[in-house]
Amino acid sequence: MDRTTRPTLTPVAAGLLIGAPLIMIVGRLLLVPFDDQGWDAVLTAAAANQSRSDAGWLLALAASGLLGAAALSMASLLHAVGRGKAAAFVTVSTALGWAGSAGICTGGMLFSYLGASPERAAQVAVLQAFNAGNSAFIFLLCVLAAVGYIVLAVGLARSALVGKGVAILVGLGGFGTLLTMPGPMKPLLVFAALVLLAGQALVVRSVGTAQTSAPRPEWEPVSV
Repeated sequence: MDRTTRPTLTPVAAGLLIGAPLIMIVGRLLLVPFDDQGWDAVLTAAAANQSRSDAGWLLALAASGLLGAAALSMASLLHAVGRGKAAAFVTVSTALGWAGSAGICTGGMLFSYLGASPERAAQVAVLQAFNAGNSAFIFLLCVLAAVGYIVLAVGLARSALVGKGVAILVGLGGFGTLLTMPGPMKPLLVFAALVLLAGQALVVRSVGTAQTSAPRPEWEPVSV
């Protein structure tokens, strides 16, 4: 693959690859994470820091959508080098997974309101029942997308679009960011998003962006 056939990223895609995990990092620094071993403490912390926690979950919600678009741009790189099946799996799995992440973020935004309710025991019971019920399917979407990031990393490495180290960072970053979305350890949440930021920033550096050049003027022939 020479430089004339090597795929590149659009400036918008490059911005998403770097900006989306940055937004996720800021959101995770602010939010109060899930903790199914201590729902009462979660509600207390969220209610005491409502504005900060809600802003964090809202930023994480927005970042989930943007990270889905960023994953699509990396899948398009695989498609451009003839890895269509891998690109299709990455596209579908990451889209579903980041949708699941957005669902988790929406649930997190409820914590501060549940915590303000005087019926704390009832609110905790609701969260326990929800956590043990169909909410598991939302997390399974994140697990599916985590597998998609592994496929993406393998495809990027085998296609020689990026180095193996960069591919590993992308795979581990996507895998970790999705699986830690519910919490409970905030340092781990932030670290996973930092790894994803490092991997995607290096993808931008390795692949590069498309350069649009101004059209050359066309000279009309002059007949004597």
